[in-house]
Amino acid sequence: MKLHLSAFRLIPLLLLILSMWSAPLWAAKVRQVLIVANSMDEPYRQAIDGYKKQLSSTQTVKFTERYLVQADDPDSLLSAEIRNNPPDLIYSLGGEATEASLRNTSTIPIVATMILKRFSYKHASNITGVYLNYPLTIQFEWLKKFFPEQKKIAIFFNPEENTGTIREARQIAGQQGLDLIPIPVETPRELPYALDQLKSNVEILLAIPDEVAMSSKTAKEVLLASFRNRVPLVGLSDNWVKSGAFYSLSWDYEDLGRQCAIQSDTLIKGIPIQNVPVEYPRKTAYSINAKIAEHMNIEISQALLKNAKLIFN
Repeated sequence: MKLHLSAFRLIPLLLLILSMWSAPLWAAKVRQVLIVANSMDEPYRQAIDGYKKQLSSTQTVKFTERYLVQADDPDSLLSAEIRNNPPDLIYSLGGEATEASLRNTSTIPIVATMILKRFSYKHASNITGVYLNYPLTIQFEWLKKFFPEQKKIAIFFNPEENTGTIREARQIAGQQGLDLIPIPVETPRELPYALDQLKSNVEILLAIPDEVAMSSKTAKEVLLASFRNRVPLVGLSDNWVKSGAFYSLSWDYEDLGRQCAIQSDTLIKGIPIQNVPVEYPRKTAYSINAKIAEHMNIEISQALLKNAKLIFN
């Protein structure tokens, strides 16, 4: 049977039509991800870069970045962005960015990081992420690496905020053969009394996130008392170590971003956010203040010095 010549001429047109209809069946959907960060400082940039690299390796994504430091009214900025260009997911970095994101949506999934304290957004059902604080088990394990002989560990804490944390710390310290000395600080006025306790019966001061006892407002007094009494302070961040703490656990910010991207990928694939729990950082880093170590006659092993993320001299 012979086909008419005009039939052959129709074949390219039919193929074109078929390709147009079939394209949505195989083309990857472009996901819209809104990145909201407190600032453009280097740690935030590293976390964002790691996030974008990781998520782009598994999803087709269009990223939109917004920085609260550039906004006079963060809520208006986010409200307009979400309304005009609704994202599939929000990646928030920092407490302010996360709170602003939560104020502007209760349905869009939020993956948050760069928050030092444990997530306290129990009222929200659309958030997960990686917070900066490490479990107390890891804190005490590293403390014993730096101080294999010392046993008496003091912690300043506000009972209203950290009674549960101290209860957990007592249990873990007991398991690891350490003597925990919790020192309550209910108001800023009680801080001088707490600092006075460093003069005796304390070998190490371990900082935990606490809005009354350990914050940017109390840092100068705490660091000065630690220096004067030669009681090494295990700080909350690299900045604390730079300012005079002996050491602090720290973070690989790029890997934090990658870790958040893996959570985001899981959510984009359809896993309910309730099944994607908040995580601790999967990589542990630390910084050391060598000058403080010399002042307090603390010997640091070569292994610890070699593997430090930062050493302040």
